[in-house]
Amino acid sequence: MKHPRLLAFIIACALAGAWAFFLIGKHYDAEAQLLQPGLLCGEGGGCGAVLGSDYSTFAGVPVSAPAVPMYLMLALFGVMALRGSLDRDKVAGIATLCGLGGVAFGGYLLWAMLIQVGEVCRYCLIMDGLNLLVLGLGASLHTEGLVGGLKKIPASLSLLGEAVPGIALMGAVLGGTLILHLATQGQAGRIPEVAETTTPAPSSPTPAPKAATAPATPPKSTPARAGVPPKPGSRRVVLQADVADIPIDASVPTKGPADAPVTIVTFEDFQCPFCKKLSGNLEIVKEELGDEVRLAFMHFPMQQACNANELKKSMHRNACTAAAASVCAQDQGKFWEMHDLLFRNNNKLGGRALMKYAKEIGLDVRTWRACVEDKGTLDKIKRDSKIGGDAKVGGTPTFFINGRKLVGAQPVEAIKAAIESLKEEPDGRVLLDVELTGEIIGPVEATASSVGVAGPDGEFTIDAFEASIEDGKARSTPGVAPARSVTWYEADAACKAVGKRLCTEGEWLSACTGEVAVDVNNDGVYSKDPLVGRQHVYGEHYREGWCADTRKKGEGLDLLTGNHPRCGTPEGVYDLEGSMKEWVGLTPDRAALKGGSYYSGSSARCAYFKDDTAPDTKDESIGFRCCTGEAEVASAETRYPGGKVGDSILVWSQPKKGGGTLGNDDLEGKPYIMTFWASWCGPCKKELPALAELYAEYQSRGLEIIGVNVDRNREAADRYLAANPLPFPVVYDTSNGLMDRFDTRGVPTTFWVQPDGTIRQRSIGYDENKGMAKLQADANALLAK
Repeated sequence: MKHPRLLAFIIACALAGAWAFFLIGKHYDAEAQLLQPGLLCGEGGGCGAVLGSDYSTFAGVPVSAPAVPMYLMLALFGVMALRGSLDRDKVAGIATLCGLGGVAFGGYLLWAMLIQVGEVCRYCLIMDGLNLLVLGLGASLHTEGLVGGLKKIPASLSLLGEAVPGIALMGAVLGGTLILHLATQGQAGRIPEVAETTTPAPSSPTPAPKAATAPATPPKSTPARAGVPPKPGSRRVVLQADVADIPIDASVPTKGPADAPVTIVTFEDFQCPFCKKLSGNLEIVKEELGDEVRLAFMHFPMQQACNANELKKSMHRNACTAAAASVCAQDQGKFWEMHDLLFRNNNKLGGRALMKYAKEIGLDVRTWRACVEDKGTLDKIKRDSKIGGDAKVGGTPTFFINGRKLVGAQPVEAIKAAIESLKEEPDGRVLLDVELTGEIIGPVEATASSVGVAGPDGEFTIDAFEASIEDGKARSTPGVAPARSVTWYEADAACKAVGKRLCTEGEWLSACTGEVAVDVNNDGVYSKDPLVGRQHVYGEHYREGWCADTRKKGEGLDLLTGNHPRCGTPEGVYDLEGSMKEWVGLTPDRAALKGGSYYSGSSARCAYFKDDTAPDTKDESIGFRCCTGEAEVASAETRYPGGKVGDSILVWSQPKKGGGTLGNDDLEGKPYIMTFWASWCGPCKKELPALAELYAEYQSRGLEIIGVNVDRNREAADRYLAANPLPFPVVYDTSNGLMDRFDTRGVPTTFWVQPDGTIRQRSIGYDENKGMAKLQADANALLAK
């Protein structure tokens, strides 16, 4: 064989370019937390942590992207040398330079992987091996052999100024990287590969519970006058005289008879929260008006990759794949089933989640996945969005009632009023003030004070009404003021005083949804997993006014238990959402709030869950109810002794930055915040400056803050702190031994410790929306102890 080393070099370059391209896709999967276990990176492997870390990109571009055009150009140069059109020593020189650069950069990434991230990515190690292979084979192409090729590296630098290979290579790398980035940046929402062992088979999806219905009474509306604001409790509805001609062909999914007198065409995005709300309102209208209404759905994803209009920016990163998922479900006759699941779970629209939904509604998953990746599917979505653009749709949700345009998540009453008005007078401009229903108050017909329900730990009973307290004892009685401003400890004692206990989170959720709650992740938390059963106590879609959830903070003093007849489950449990946020949890470390309160709005729902509230918190929007039954509590006493909320903090002492040690003996009698963090953790990098600001404000009042760094290598923490100095002490936990003794869920996890050593509160992550206000409120509460 002639030129074996040259052929080997060409093959090695091609393999390196292909593997670099493969890593781009894996990076986007890891970034979206969709990286599936494989032969090289199984369950618990470090590929996801490394490929999804800050070190995997530069200026937003995956670090492997430039390697693709670089190695492909080197392969091309090898072919040119093979054919005699390019000097072999020049190929050796430029290949040695590129290989050396690749190995050097790979060494930096290897350091970042092992030292900074502390995980091993075998996919990345293969790339490092290919870099070394190209370097060795490239240098060996020199007429003086491998050693001679390496010695010629300084002389080879002059090649960078030559049109070929230097300038051609640099141009290809820059241009190719840009093209690759533009072509692949939307991969985060890709559908994962179907495993070879998967057999397409219909499965029975969880049936959507039938919502409670209200009488289909016409809304109260009056003609409005331009320039005169609507009355309080009313919604202004404006329908311009222009009528859009929107074609509805066989490709448009519809619900309702084709000859219905009213057709409502929606332009929506499955990741848009207001579209979700509008979708629920339209379902209610359809349910109440029946065959008078036909619904038609058209796609208008707010993502540039699949919208034919010139969007200023992409708003929703998973909008395209979610739209494609519904189009391909439509091909198998199940658009509306997928439509309902996508809106129900529109905060979980990644590739793996979409595949789960496809399986749940019984699709042929292989056919569905092939359809999602087909270009024709994208064309269908763009076609819908172009029709929307032609009809002057500028955002979502936008919908047309018999061609008349309305924007936003209009309430049910406004939609029905518009329909009635157009039925009476189909032409001309419409200006109406529609009276909204408001809060529905009245006695309930329930007679039982408690209701039997099936839960994760078996059968249990739950009080039908929120608790009131009489002589320190909890009572389940309708028509009385609920207990408010009670701590978890007070609620726990009031339930025990009558031979009951607080409900577990899983029990409470089961009572609300009507289905036994499932802890999918086995982390002891049910409400953060995909919901099984109804979303609200009364059904699938939010009904404004059915529960006490639309008031303003401070306007709940006249609330009574069991005074909202529509705010009950079919089983007879009332006010689980709205009214009072309710304590759950059998021990202080499991204390959490469920259901939302009278000012939570549509956030009040079965899945509402807050576990970062200290169990001794008092707030006029916090109440409780009691349960009875066998619940799993035995192990709670031995979980993380001294490391969970309600415990006296365990004895700890760690090496301190700057020398010496720091432990809880040094903090005796002081209130302090103890936060576990890492230099590679994105949320930590947002929380630490906020804690530094808090420390500056509260140090004079005696508050201490301790940062516990959990990087595997102390130098990683020191480098971060050199660039981002903190005013409070930092200790090292390189073995993670201290972190493992506390009830943590990754970083950042922060514990708030009272002067007597009791752990008052635990917070997980960092809420940018609440930011300093939340930290200040928690600090004030801690200092009050």
